[in-house]
Formats: sequence, C-alpha cells, structure tokens
Amino acid sequence: MTLAFPPGAVDGPRLRKTAAEFATGVTVITTVLDDTPYGCVVNAVMSVSLDPPLMMACLGRTSSTRPMIAAAGLFAINVLPDTAAAREICATFAGKRDDKFAGVGYGAGLTGAPLLVDTVARFECVTETAQDLGDHTAFVGRVVAAERRDGDPLIFHRGRFLGLAETG
Repeated sequence: MTLAFPPGAVDGPRLRKTAAEFATGVTVITTVLDDTPYGCVVNAVMSVSLDPPLMMACLGRTSSTRPMIAAAGLFAINVLPDTAAAREICATFAGKRDDKFAGVGYGAGLTGAPLLVDTVARFECVTETAQDLGDHTAFVGRVVAAERRDGDPLIFHRGRFLGLAETG
C-alpha cells in the first residue's frame, strides 16, 4: 500500500501542537568555551546507544548555545528535578540573558562543562558528530561521565510543567 500525503499537509503550528502530546524531560544543556559557561533548555534529548555510550541533544539553530557547543566540542546534559527551584532555573536558561549562571549552583565536570547542582541525572559528552536537521542541529556525544541521584524528573507536556504524580 502506498500512502500519498499532500504537500504542506503538516505545517509548523500543527506539528508543534501534535508533538506537545509527547511528554519529555526538562534538561539544561551546558558547555564551556574560553572559560565562559553557556547553557540553554532542551527537551529534545535521548539516549542513542549503550555501546558505545552515546547521547543526543537537538538545539535550535537560533540558540546562542548551539555555536558554542559546536566550537567547544563538548556538552553536558543536566536533567532537572521536579522542584520549584528547578522550574526557576528552567525559566532562566530558556531566556536570552547573558548572565544565566548568576546565582545558579554549578561546578566544572570532567570535561570542563558546567554541571548544575541538584539535578536527578547528568551526562558529560564529547561531541562525536553534529548534523543540521531542518531548523535544529543534532549533537551526538560520547558519554564520558554519568551520574544519577534519587528524585523525580521535571516533565514538560502540552506546554506546561508536570510532576510524575500529576501524570498518573
């Protein structure tokens, strides 16, 4: 059976609304370049491979953090917990401020990438490949360090934050 779809059947607004049905975790992707930390909120993150250990993060082409990751060749994925403080951190890193790290607890990881405190998981990655895909760039990184802590992750669904208790 051959399915034919008319050109333009799915536009950006329709795709965004439909994709909002897919619940995602909330992460802050960070990197460092010339001793300056950079970061942004990303929900397009996934585990790609266990052997070798690979993670992927997709950043919009308009993200000011995207070219910094490309230049640095490394990034960290910080999985935010379901806390009020994490929601504030998310709002900060989703914005366009230059001082996103002001007042945010973090330290340098093995690669030098900023690791946020009070996360439920963190992955440090060295970029293996980057691919421009539509209006995003997919960075696939080899995981060189990973850790997890107890706690529930912050969830994003239908344009709002949810805790796991709210999703069940």
